[in-house]
Amino acid sequence: MRRVAVCPGAGDSFLGAAVAAEADVYITSDLRHHPALEHLESAVDPSAAPALIDVPHAASEALWLPLAQQLLGEVLPGLEVLLSEHTTDPWSGRVP
Repeated sequence: MRRVAVCPGAGDSFLGAAVAAEADVYITSDLRHHPALEHLESAVDPSAAPALIDVPHAASEALWLPLAQQLLGEVLPGLEVLLSEHTTDPWSGRVP
């Protein structure tokens, strides 16, 4: 079986949940060095520790916003749900 655990935003506090879910890989953001290293080193069976993929924080959250907008519109008809186009990614390389 192949299982992927995903946590948009900062997710190193859920490393244990990814292990408990028997995930093969855990995709999240803002993994800190020591929690990630401790996660990998503390595994009784190293092959049981999910591989870690650390993606940009803002990107991981932005991916689900259009779906959230759609679902809110379906559940609450008449509610205007706007998506901000303001980018908060500090790693964009742009100068204001």
